[in-house]
Amino acid sequence: MSNIYKHFYTLFIKEKEKLDRRISQRQDASPAPAFQTPLAVGAALLGLGVSSLLLGASEPKQKLEDHPMCGITTGGRAECYFDCEVFASSNGFTSSQIVTNLECLYDCFDSQKSGKRQQTKHCVDSLIGDVLEVGICYEADFLSPAYPDCLDTDTCPASYEGIYNNSRDCTSDICGILKGTCSTLTEMLLSKDECVREVFEQPGFILNTIQQLIQVSCSSKTSDIYTNFQQQANGVTPGDPCDPDYEYPDTTVSPDNLDYPDYTDGVMRGSNRTTNRLSPAQSVLQFPEFTIITQLNYENTRHRYPWVCSLRSTGSSPEHLCAVTLLSVPPKPTVVVGAAHCTYICKNDNEKAIPVCCCAPNEVESCVDDKTKCGDNPKVFEMTGDDVEILCGEWETGDTPMVLSGEKYNVLLPIKEIVRHPNFNTTQGAGPIGGSDIAIFKVDDISIQKKASSLRLNPICLPTKQKQTAGKQTGIHTGWSKPPPFHFVEDQAAGYLPLYRDFFKQWHYKMDIDTCRDPLLNGLFGGFLDFPSDSYYPPATVCAKDFSRQSCFSTGDSGSPLMVREKTRPMRFYAEGILSFVKGCDVFTFGAIDANETKWQLNQQSQNPSTYTKLSCFLPWVAKQYDLDYKVDGPTDPACVESQGDPLDKEKSNCTITPSGLLDVFPGGERQCIFPFHYNNKTYEECVLFDESGFVYPVFRCPTREITSKKDGINSYPSIELTEGLCLTDPNDQNSPLDADPEAICNPFAVRPVFQQCKNNCPGVRAFGVIGGGAILAFAGIASGVQLLGTGAVGLGAIGVAGFGGNAVAEMMCVTPYCRDRAGACCLIQPTPNNFLACPDICPV
Repeated sequence: MSNIYKHFYTLFIKEKEKLDRRISQRQDASPAPAFQTPLAVGAALLGLGVSSLLLGASEPKQKLEDHPMCGITTGGRAECYFDCEVFASSNGFTSSQIVTNLECLYDCFDSQKSGKRQQTKHCVDSLIGDVLEVGICYEADFLSPAYPDCLDTDTCPASYEGIYNNSRDCTSDICGILKGTCSTLTEMLLSKDECVREVFEQPGFILNTIQQLIQVSCSSKTSDIYTNFQQQANGVTPGDPCDPDYEYPDTTVSPDNLDYPDYTDGVMRGSNRTTNRLSPAQSVLQFPEFTIITQLNYENTRHRYPWVCSLRSTGSSPEHLCAVTLLSVPPKPTVVVGAAHCTYICKNDNEKAIPVCCCAPNEVESCVDDKTKCGDNPKVFEMTGDDVEILCGEWETGDTPMVLSGEKYNVLLPIKEIVRHPNFNTTQGAGPIGGSDIAIFKVDDISIQKKASSLRLNPICLPTKQKQTAGKQTGIHTGWSKPPPFHFVEDQAAGYLPLYRDFFKQWHYKMDIDTCRDPLLNGLFGGFLDFPSDSYYPPATVCAKDFSRQSCFSTGDSGSPLMVREKTRPMRFYAEGILSFVKGCDVFTFGAIDANETKWQLNQQSQNPSTYTKLSCFLPWVAKQYDLDYKVDGPTDPACVESQGDPLDKEKSNCTITPSGLLDVFPGGERQCIFPFHYNNKTYEECVLFDESGFVYPVFRCPTREITSKKDGINSYPSIELTEGLCLTDPNDQNSPLDADPEAICNPFAVRPVFQQCKNNCPGVRAFGVIGGGAILAFAGIASGVQLLGTGAVGLGAIGVAGFGGNAVAEMMCVTPYCRDRAGACCLIQPTPNNFLACPDICPV
């Protein structure tokens, strides 16, 4: 017998035995005619033999590898502060993050021009120069955790020891510094109105750094200018404590008579802290003569990262949903990766796309009762190319046309197929926290064939161990957040209306890459948490935090890449990961900070890490989906198989909150959550995300204080704005219940927040992917999570004839009639007791 026929005969016997086993296992199937099975198998294996021969003579596969132009940016620029390092003390003396390598700030301030084009020193440059040359005025750090027993300037370390040089040549009195390290020129430049305004236009950590340097280096005469301006910016009447006519604030009801600013859930009125997100603008401050807005140059991201594209809905008004990333472009296959959780959509009975809140798992996040919005029986479906498309060259999402946004390289890539990783688990309580949160998108790339270079469509470079730098790892995150609804901004933060388009524009963030674990430090005040959580992070993930801790990724950011510069080719970026989930922010407030509503802030802070799917762990699977070869870089990375945290540290009914407000510094600041509770006529037994005017705040919250109103013996809290608080019934008793009357009047120091941030091990807190639409999808009952084929239309015999003709190809690619079980193994689709065919949970051996 020839080798060809031996091969054919062996395959025939093997496949016949497989099918015989399948048929014998089907209990409720009617007997097939005697001729059906051999005919089906014979026809199928004839195709199988031909396919095997053809495969043996096929050309070598193309490789998934770096494109010659991979990772090279095509426009824009890095932010001036991307080479800065920041630090926040553990005892709070730095107030917030400060820049430690001050030289990096020289690039952020231009020298000023005067007559005859002569350049004069910039006020901030002059300040930095003085500090670098002379240092700052010595001040003892009596709260240093390293020196708990220090008593005086001789035994206590300097406040900024190890950060800035200290000088003991300063003179001061009870009102402050008389002569510091600032030169006469520096003090003169800093005193000018234009300098003050420009300083307050800086991102929060730069503003805080400059203010701190002025306070510890310059005379009180100069520092008072900035202190008073900060007070005005926070809606507080400025005053000089050294002025004999100065009236001290009434602190008679403040614990220990400490002079704390007005506080309501993270908004600190009268404080010199300005720790806010960098996009779209941290502050909008309207004064009678001028308005100060945090300055951000969005041109820096225009056309900069061509490999980052927008996954958006189809239709007449496309909406950005998530980011996707290009790994390869023609002439090789166009390889696009994104987050698997982004590939699900909420639809009603008519399979019409509806808001995500219609499929949200939690009542407070759900809008399912709104029939006008949701229709009947909303369910989660797998997306297809009919639902979404990919737009590359995007910079400003939304309805702004290209002629107005200035985008030059937009190209639309219709989606032909979406393939989710077989281990991505869509059962209730799983989703992104189960890991393997990655999908690939097969697109119609006819529009970029032979045009990728003219469209500046460079893919990003692939991650390898050789590209990693030693020591501390940093990266860049870029993408789009879904803007809050216009009516929400109109109601809550009207000062942002002229800037509303900025919410649609791409931005980028410097990230510190670190171990996946829950926060150990109190991000607001410094110091270690008394009761840190240690919740679970799945294998094959990598975590990062905004280096300033002043951002919190939310709706629309999922799928955004974490990009790292290559070690030997620093002008190129490689993709370290794609954003999978977050576990909520520490602080998220957006609105007016003064009673007159002339000053607004967008305040976002987070010590929680952003968790990314580690791309290197999945490149072999990605390559296989496109029939590409991929050379694995050495042995398996332990990070691909090792999880972080304790999977049992969850759903703790006695969990505590993370301090996120100024008054949490008092004893018992990490208060215990109270469950159950009533809110807005509903009962809850876990932490919840709150919706306000159609906008979901990405902070899991719980109540921590009893209240005077009860329902069936359970605390019942009134519906108030999240940035508002309620009065203590006894201002002198920090543990007294809250007054349930929102109209009650009390001293600001007696106001306490109703809800505060839950730690990650609290019930209800979960890892969620942030998809364009607002709420979290309930991954229960995916309407098309498992494709079922009715046996009335296609039976076993029909699969044998129609499906097995190219069986070798089908099995190799694991496409119908093969499928992958939850462990990723490939086997034939199996009959179910209900006369359907489906992929088994575990493939039979």
